[in-house]
Amino acid sequence: MSAPTRLRGHVSDALSGYADILDDITTEYIPDLTWPLSVQTYAQMRHESRLSSVLDGWTLQLRRAQWQVDGRGCRPEVVKLVADGLGLLVAGQDPAGAARLQGVSWNDYLRTSLRTSAAFGHVGHELQAEVVDGTAHLVALADRMPWTISRIHVDPKRGTLLGVTQDGVHRDDRPQIPASQLAWHAREREGIAWQGRSLLRASYPAWLLKREMLRTNSIAHRRWAAGIPVAQARPGSNPSPGQMAEAQRMASAARAGDVAGVAMPQDFELVIQGIAGQLPDTLGFIRFLNQEIAGAALMPHLDLGTSQSGSRALGESFIDSWTLALEAWATETADVATRQIAARIVEWNFGSDEPVPSVVVSGIGSRREVTSESLNSLLSSGALSADPALEAWIRREWRLPERDPDAPKPLNATGVDLAKPDSTADGEQGDDWGLLDDEAAVPVKAAQRSRRRSNPDQMSLFGDGHPVQAAARPETPEQIQAQWEAARAELLAAWPKTAAPLVTELAAQAETAVADGDLPRLGQLAASAGVIAAQAAMLGKGGTKLARQAAAGVVAEAAAHDVIVRAGDAGAAKVNATAEAVAHIIAAGYASGAGRIALQHAGADPESVRDAVERHLDALSTAQRGMVADQLGALLSAAQHAGRLSVLERAPKGTTFRASEWADEKRCDACDAVHGKTYRTLRAALIDYPASGYRNCEGGPGRCRGHIAADWTAKAR
Repeated sequence: MSAPTRLRGHVSDALSGYADILDDITTEYIPDLTWPLSVQTYAQMRHESRLSSVLDGWTLQLRRAQWQVDGRGCRPEVVKLVADGLGLLVAGQDPAGAARLQGVSWNDYLRTSLRTSAAFGHVGHELQAEVVDGTAHLVALADRMPWTISRIHVDPKRGTLLGVTQDGVHRDDRPQIPASQLAWHAREREGIAWQGRSLLRASYPAWLLKREMLRTNSIAHRRWAAGIPVAQARPGSNPSPGQMAEAQRMASAARAGDVAGVAMPQDFELVIQGIAGQLPDTLGFIRFLNQEIAGAALMPHLDLGTSQSGSRALGESFIDSWTLALEAWATETADVATRQIAARIVEWNFGSDEPVPSVVVSGIGSRREVTSESLNSLLSSGALSADPALEAWIRREWRLPERDPDAPKPLNATGVDLAKPDSTADGEQGDDWGLLDDEAAVPVKAAQRSRRRSNPDQMSLFGDGHPVQAAARPETPEQIQAQWEAARAELLAAWPKTAAPLVTELAAQAETAVADGDLPRLGQLAASAGVIAAQAAMLGKGGTKLARQAAAGVVAEAAAHDVIVRAGDAGAAKVNATAEAVAHIIAAGYASGAGRIALQHAGADPESVRDAVERHLDALSTAQRGMVADQLGALLSAAQHAGRLSVLERAPKGTTFRASEWADEKRCDACDAVHGKTYRTLRAALIDYPASGYRNCEGGPGRCRGHIAADWTAKAR
C-alpha cells in the first residue's frame, strides 16, 4: 500500500473565499456570537464583574507560572538565540534571579495573548526581526487585536491558517499578513474556525439575563425603596374635582428630606405606601446566574464563600479540575510559542533541519508555601543544603536582619555529609565544621547510612546514623554541666537581637489595637510565623551544637574502654522540633506580656502604649533569669539528652546503663536516691529519664543535671 500524498476531502463545506465566516454561521446559532460580530459582544462581556474575575483567574495563574526554554538536544548557540529572542531563561542553566533584556518582553506577550484569546477566542502577534552581522534576531511581537482583523484566510482542505487581513479594502485573496509572520492563538479551534472559541461563550445566556435582572432590580429599588405617596380622601367626605386635582399635585410633589413636609387639601391625608404582596427574588436569581457563569468556566470555587454549604475537600476537588484545564491551556500556549516563534527564529538562522528548543511551563495553579516546617524537612532529609543564597532569601522574605559579617559560621545543615576536619581534597588543612565553637566540633565521616542497628534489641530513637569521632578525652559531669552553662550564656547573649523583630511586631499590634479602641484584641496578640521560625532556627542551631558536644562526649567515654559505637545526627530532628516548640512558647509569653502591659496603659495615647510594651519586652529579652532563661535552659537540657541518646542507642548488645547525678549541695533528695541506679536496657533507663533529667527531680526534669550513662567497663570485660 502506498502512502497517501493527496487529500480527497475537505475540512469545511464552505469553499468560498469567506469560508471562515460561513463556517462559523453554520456552527454558531446566536447571530451576535458569529464572527466578526462576536468581537463586539465579547468586548462588552469581558467588563462584567463576574466575567472579569473569571478572566483574571484563568490568566493570572498562567502568568505567574514559570516559563523557560528547554534546550535539551539542541546546540548551545541555537538555545541562546531563541532564549534571547523570547526574553526567557534557559531551564537548568540560567540562575533563578537572572533576566534577559534582549528580544521581546515575554511578560507583555503572555499577558496579551492569554487575556485576549480567553476573551475573544483568538489573537495574533506579527513577528519582526532585525538582521545584525548575518544573524536574524527577533525584536518585536506586535499585537494584532481581534477588532482589527477583517478576514482570516484558511485552507478549506487542510484547515491550515494562511494568514489574516486587517485592511478592510484589501481585495486580494492573498492574506495581508501571511501565517509565516504570525504567532496566532486560537482557543479551542474546530476545523477552519481559526477565530477560536471564547472562554466567555458558555456564559453568554447567563450574562444576558443577568444584565436584564440588574436593570430590573435597580428600577425596583429606585421606584419602590422610598414608597409611593398616596392622597386619600377621608371617609364621608365628598371632594370636588378641584380638590382631587390639588391632592394629586401635592402627592406628586412630595419629596423625602430632613425638613420636608406637605400640606394637604381639606379632607385629604397623605399615606406612603410600599409594595403589597410578594415579589420575585431577583437577587437570588442573580446569585444563581453568577453560579452558572462560574460553573461554565470550571470555577465553581468562586461561590464557596457565599453558598450555604461546602467543605474544604469539595473546594480542593473544584481546584483540581480547574488546574487540569489550566495545564492543558498552558501546554497549548507553549506549543504555539515553540512552533510559531522559536521554530521560525531557528529557521531564519540555521535552516529547517535544525532541532528547535521548546518553550516549557511549570508550577501552574499552585506555589508551595515555604514554612519553617518545610525548610526543616528539606534540610533534615538532605534534599536541600544550607548556603548563603538560601539564608539571604529567608532573611529577605521574612524581613529578618542581615547577617553580621563578624559572626561565626553557622552550623551545617542536617543531612549534609561533611569532610574530615584535618584535611581537604588537596591535602591542606581543612576548614572548621561551621560550628560556633571549633573545639566542640563533632566530625561526621562521609559514609553510607547503615541499614541495621548495631543492637536490634534496643529501640531506635533518632534513626540510623554515621560514625562519630570521639572527643579528646571522656567528659566528667562537671564538664557536661559547664557545656550546658556556656551554651545557655551564649543563647542569652544572642537573644535580645533575635527577639527584636518579635518585640517590634507585638508592640505595633498593641498600638494598633489601642488606636482602634479594640481592647479585646489585646488578648489576641500573636507573633507571625516568620518571626517564630527565625527564632526557632537560632535556637535549633544552638541546641544542635550542644547535642553534638554531648554525642562526642559519649563516644569518648566508649572509646576510653575500647568500645566503638556509631551515632546518628546527634538527635538534630528532635532538637529542632524542641526548638520550634520553645520558640512558640516564648512568643506566646511575649504576646501575653504585651497584651497585659498595653491594657494597663490603655488610657494613654497609642505611641505611649507602644513604648511601654517595648520597654517591658526588652526587659524580658535581657533578663538573665525568668521565663526566657528557663525555656532556653530546658531546650539545652533536652539537646544534651538527645545528643547522648543518639550514641547510647548504638551501644553494643549487653551494655547496661546507670543514673548519673552531679554530687554537690544542690542535689535534691530524689536525685540523690536514684544516683547509681542500674538499668539492664536503655528502654528501662528512659522511663526515669524520658526527656532530659530525672522525672522525679524536685526542681523539675528541665532543671535536673542528671543524665543516663553507659557502663562501658562491663562491656569491655
